[in-house]
Amino acid sequence: MLNALRHKLPADWKQTTFYVLIIAGAVLLVAFRLGTLLPGFSHDEIVTLQQSASLSELIRNPINAPYLLLVHLVTYIRPDYVLWGRIVSALCALLALALFCALTWYWHGRRNALLGTILFATSAWFLHTARLGTPDVLLFLVLALAVCYVWLHHKPGPWPLLAGFALVAVALYVPGMVWFIGAGIIWRFRSLDRAFRQNLWAVTGGGVLLLGALVPLGIAIYRHPALAKVLAGLPADGWPQPLHVLHNLAAVPLHLFVRGPAMPERWLGNVAVVDIFTTAMFALGVYLYMRHARLKRTLLSLAVIVGGSVLVALDGAVSLSLIVPFIYIVAAAGIGFMLDRWLEVFPRNSIAKAAGYTLIGLAMLSAAVYSLTHYFIAWPNAKATRAIYVEHQLPSGTIEK
Repeated sequence: MLNALRHKLPADWKQTTFYVLIIAGAVLLVAFRLGTLLPGFSHDEIVTLQQSASLSELIRNPINAPYLLLVHLVTYIRPDYVLWGRIVSALCALLALALFCALTWYWHGRRNALLGTILFATSAWFLHTARLGTPDVLLFLVLALAVCYVWLHHKPGPWPLLAGFALVAVALYVPGMVWFIGAGIIWRFRSLDRAFRQNLWAVTGGGVLLLGALVPLGIAIYRHPALAKVLAGLPADGWPQPLHVLHNLAAVPLHLFVRGPAMPERWLGNVAVVDIFTTAMFALGVYLYMRHARLKRTLLSLAVIVGGSVLVALDGAVSLSLIVPFIYIVAAAGIGFMLDRWLEVFPRNSIAKAAGYTLIGLAMLSAAVYSLTHYFIAWPNAKATRAIYVEHQLPSGTIEK
C-alpha cells in the first residue's frame, strides 16, 4: 500500500501543479496592469459606471442589470475607485473560462479541454472582453446555458433545476439570450418535462425565484416597450434593411477569420479576430463535427454560431463575444482530431509521439505570443486606441452614492 501511494503521489502532485499553473496564469492574464495598461477609460466604460451608480436608473433600464448591479454593490467598498467595472468583468470572464473548460472537457476530453482553454484564455478577443469594464462579458453566459443543458440532460435532479432557474433569471436580462433559452427549452422539452415531474418542489421554488427576479424586468418593459426589442437582440430604432442585414451576416465570418471589425475601443485595426493556427484547427473541428452531425454537441454549437451570427448581423446589442467561445471549442476538437490521427500513425513510437506534442505546443505558443503581443503591446500603443482612452479619461470621484 505504501509503495502504491509513493508511486501515485508524484503523479498527483504533477497534475495538481499543472492545474494550479493554468489557474494562476488565467488570473494573471486578466489582472496584469488592469488599470494602467491604458491611459484612461473609454466612453462605454464611463456610461456603464454612470448606469451602475443609480439603483433608480437600473430599475428604469434593467438591460444587463446583473452586471450593473454587481458593479453597484462593489462600489460601496470604495466609491471613488473607478476600476470596479473592469474588475467585475475580469471575475465574470474567469468564471466563463471555467465553464468553457468544463464544457470542452465533457465533450472532448481532458487533454483537448486544457489545450483549448489555454488557447481561448490567451486569445486577444477574450482579453479585450475580460478586461473592459462593460457588460459585453455577459454574452459569455451562453457557455453557462450550454453547461446547464448538458447537466440537466444527464442529471435531471433538483439542484440542476434550481441552478437552471437561477441562470435563466440572470440570462433574460442579457440581450439575445432569450432566443437560446427558448430554443433550449424546445430542444430538451421531453427531458425537462420529465425532470419537472420528478422534482416538483425544486420546480416550485425555482419558479417563484424566477418570477420574483423578472418582476423588475416586466415592469420596465411595460413602461418602456422598446426595451423588449433590445433584450431580443434587435435594434431599438427600427428594423435594418434586408440587404444591410445580409451584408452584416457575410461580414461575421470575414471579421472572425480575415479582417476584423474597425473598433479601436476594443480591437486593433483590421486584424482578424481568430489567429491563423486557431482558424486551421477550427476548420479541422468543423470537419470532425460534420462527420458526427447528429451529435447534440454539433447541433448546439451550430445553433450558437449561426444564431449568434444572425443576431450580430441585426446590429443590436449583441457582439461577436457570443460566438467566439464556441469557435474555440470547435478548434479544441480540431486539435484533438489532429493529435489522434498523429498517434494512430505512430501508436508506439515515443519519439514521434513527443514530436507531435512538441509541434502542437510550439504552434499554440506562437498563437499565444501573437495574441498577447496584440493585446498588451500593439493595441494599447496604437494611436487610435490612445486617442479614445485619453479623450474619455474618467477622473477619480466620478461615482457617487
